[in-house]
Amino acid sequence: MKKYLLGFSLLISIIGYSQEKKYDFDLDPALGLLIKDSIEIINQLPESNDKAFLQYKLGGYYFFRNADSTIYYSKLVQNYTDKNSFKELQYYNHFKLGQVYMMMKSNYSLALYYLNLAKKEAEELNSYTGSFKEIVEGIIIQCYSGLGSYSKVKVKLVEMSKNALANSYDYKYLYTPVGMLGQMYAQIKEYDSSIKYSKQAIELNRTFPKEKKWGFPYLVIADAYVNKKEHQKALDYLYEGFVEIKNNNFDKDIAQTYNIFAQAHLGLNHLDSAIYYANQNYALSNKIAFIEGVLTSSELLAKIYDQKNQLDSAYKYLKLSNGIKDELSDKSKVNEAENITLNEELRQKQIQEDEANRKKLIIGFSLFFVIGFTGLIIYNRIKQKARLRQLEEDRKNKELQAARDLQISLLPKSTPKRNDLDIATFIRSSTEVGGDYYDFMSQENGNIYSICGDATGHGVTSGMMVSITKAGLNGIEAIAPNVILQKLNKVVKKVDLGTLRMSLNIVEISQNELIMSSAAMPPIYLYKSGANTVEELMQSGLPLGGLKNESFEQIKRNFESGDVLIQLSDGLPEAPNSKGEMYDYERLKALIQTSCHLTAKEIINVLMQSVDQWLEGKHNPDDITLIVTKKK
Repeated sequence: MKKYLLGFSLLISIIGYSQEKKYDFDLDPALGLLIKDSIEIINQLPESNDKAFLQYKLGGYYFFRNADSTIYYSKLVQNYTDKNSFKELQYYNHFKLGQVYMMMKSNYSLALYYLNLAKKEAEELNSYTGSFKEIVEGIIIQCYSGLGSYSKVKVKLVEMSKNALANSYDYKYLYTPVGMLGQMYAQIKEYDSSIKYSKQAIELNRTFPKEKKWGFPYLVIADAYVNKKEHQKALDYLYEGFVEIKNNNFDKDIAQTYNIFAQAHLGLNHLDSAIYYANQNYALSNKIAFIEGVLTSSELLAKIYDQKNQLDSAYKYLKLSNGIKDELSDKSKVNEAENITLNEELRQKQIQEDEANRKKLIIGFSLFFVIGFTGLIIYNRIKQKARLRQLEEDRKNKELQAARDLQISLLPKSTPKRNDLDIATFIRSSTEVGGDYYDFMSQENGNIYSICGDATGHGVTSGMMVSITKAGLNGIEAIAPNVILQKLNKVVKKVDLGTLRMSLNIVEISQNELIMSSAAMPPIYLYKSGANTVEELMQSGLPLGGLKNESFEQIKRNFESGDVLIQLSDGLPEAPNSKGEMYDYERLKALIQTSCHLTAKEIINVLMQSVDQWLEGKHNPDDITLIVTKKK
């Protein structure tokens, strides 16, 4: 009752204070704890800025405690701010929705939608600055990491690392930039860097007063050590930091800590301890609707019970984890539950036959029979699994070959023929089926549309995006490049391939002019022969399939004799050498400037020879595409 009255009095003071239209949008856990006890009073308030603000605070309280409750209250706030002019709360609320979908629901595509919406709304109010901008950009990076764009994420992290530690000393929030940097490196599986920055965060944390101590870096560094198979080191950091993690009172962090405890104990073969902590993670993650936590604990429990030969329990948790995976992904998955069921049936059959043999034969013969029968079962299982693996491999190879054939058929058979142009192209896929794409569309007036694209990821799914893009382009009339992108964006958005996106640029080449528009592609390079300079043309814009009503910029440039236009995907400038260093855009720009006296084909040869030397014989992790157009 005291707690309820305290929450009520705090509620009254907040409402009175808010009459001056001053609101604190930071999510203070202590404030949320008190407001939580006044839920009924808040719900009974009339619609107003004050009620929406308090509902926003309620969503903040539940953030790491129950994701579904956070989404519920945030949606109430969204309904209010959409109808009323409370602009500052609107972008903070959309930012919180982006956070909860990324951190708690692992829905990176939806998270990016809300984060970009918050960014746009904050920019309209000139509020996209300082620590708010820094946090939003950091979470956007984590979303791209979750979508598999590791090379792009790495570039951002290298830039962030320059000032992360210095910024952390004066940070007003509970978490610190250097600590978040450690987590982001862990997300892209660079565990040595994750350990490096997490150690800096922990050393800094030890100097802070009690109310500012942050337990999260301890679970990040422990997770990194688990992935490096150094399980005792992981436990040492967890034992040191678990008190701080619990004091922070973020249920999601506690659930993740239980998961790392379980994995570390499993690595040390402490199976009972691993089961205990995995169960703690499973229970708490279910309670707070933390999807990733439910998935990791289910997978871990299935693995441990299988190792203990408790197949009923293993099957139970494997089935749960598979169900979650089906919700999170559109990709086909091998139904491992059927294998568990088959193993259980064979085990029961063996038990029954062994029991019958014991009744008929002497003990020695029975033992010999059991050993022989067990060996036969194991052999049959191995043989059956090998046969299933071979069948699956054959099926995948056929699908990949079909997809590869389709991809090749989508590319133009030849370059356009125009007397004043020298055009050459190049494409190299990093996998059997790549996500890069180029095309040309020739018009009756002699103009040519030159198109270069890069679909999300690689493989069959990215090939699907290329097919949709090709079909969409064929259905759009010859209009301005930026309008073509707008129409094509709506086509891709309507098809809805989940998290798949398509980056694309289009250049309309007339007799003496270039008109360009881009959707999230790398810069276009324009060499000007008269001045012997290279202009790097970078245009903003989201990839196709993102926001439905996204607009795209358009720029114009003169195209004179000796000038060279170069369109490319990010595979060449972001190619890593053996040290993990990128080839770099500046290096590319300098090489272009010294090569443009050559023919279009020779320019491509020079660029590819340079990047292949940089790769030192290694396989490039991303597709490489080049379109070089030289004005004669």
